[in-house]
Amino acid sequence: MKYRQFIIVVVLLVLTVLALQFTVNVEMVDQPGIRMVLPPQLGAWRGAELRFCHNAACLKDFTLSQLVAPDKCPACGAELHTMSLVEYESLPKDTGFIKGKYTNAVSEEVFVSIVLSGRERESIHRPERCLVGQGNSIAGSHVVKVPLAGQAALGVMVLETTRPLDVRSGKRVLNGYYAYWFSGQGRMTPYHWERMFWLAWDRIVHSVAHRWAYIAIAGRRDAESKKYEAQIVSFSGALYPALLHAPVPSTPAPGGP
Repeated sequence: MKYRQFIIVVVLLVLTVLALQFTVNVEMVDQPGIRMVLPPQLGAWRGAELRFCHNAACLKDFTLSQLVAPDKCPACGAELHTMSLVEYESLPKDTGFIKGKYTNAVSEEVFVSIVLSGRERESIHRPERCLVGQGNSIAGSHVVKVPLAGQAALGVMVLETTRPLDVRSGKRVLNGYYAYWFSGQGRMTPYHWERMFWLAWDRIVHSVAHRWAYIAIAGRRDAESKKYEAQIVSFSGALYPALLHAPVPSTPAPGGP
C-alpha cells in the first residue's frame, strides 16, 4: 500500500513538472489570495515591518519605526528594501516580499515573512532547502492543525531547527522552529508537493496561473518541550484571518430591497 501511494505521488509530481514546462496560453491572475500587509497588532503581539540595506558594506536591517525615511538607510544612505540582499539576488524580480517582527509583553519574538510568487516558479521553493543553506539543521518536522472560525482547520508545517552558535563561553546550540503554509486562491496547504499539484491543475484544467503565497513564522523553542506549538497555533490563528481579503459587499439588484 505504501508503495502504491509513493507511485501515485511520483506520477503527480511528474505530471506537475510537465504541465509547468509545456502548458501554453495560460492566463496569469495577478490578484493573490491574501493581502501583502502585516497587521500592526495581533492579539497580544505588536508588530513592526522590517527594511533591509543592500549596501554590501552595511547590510543592516531596521524596523519602520526606526526610520525617518522608509526607503533610505540611516547608517549609510543606501536604498532600503523589503527583503535582504541575498534574497533579492536569488529571487525573480517580480517576487513579492514582506517581513516583520512581533513581540509581546514578556519580550518573546516571532518573525514573519510572506513571499508572493511572480510569473516564474523559482519565487517559491521548498523552505527546507533555504534553511539548511543558511546553516540550520532540521531535527524533525510535523504538521499542526490551527482551528479557524467558520472554515476547515489550517494545516501548518513545523520544522524543528537547530543552529550552532559561537559564544565566548564556548559553542552552544540555538533551538528554534520554522512554521509555514502555502495559500492560493481558495486553497491552503502545508505541503509543497500539493501546492505544485494545484498549480499544475489550474494550468491544465482552467488555463490560469494563480499567484501563491508562502507564509512563514519563526521563533525560539525549548528542546525538551512542545510548548512552542501553542505559540504557533495561537499566532497563526490570528495572522491568517488578518491576511484575507475583506469580502466584497453585494450590490442590490435594481428595484430590490
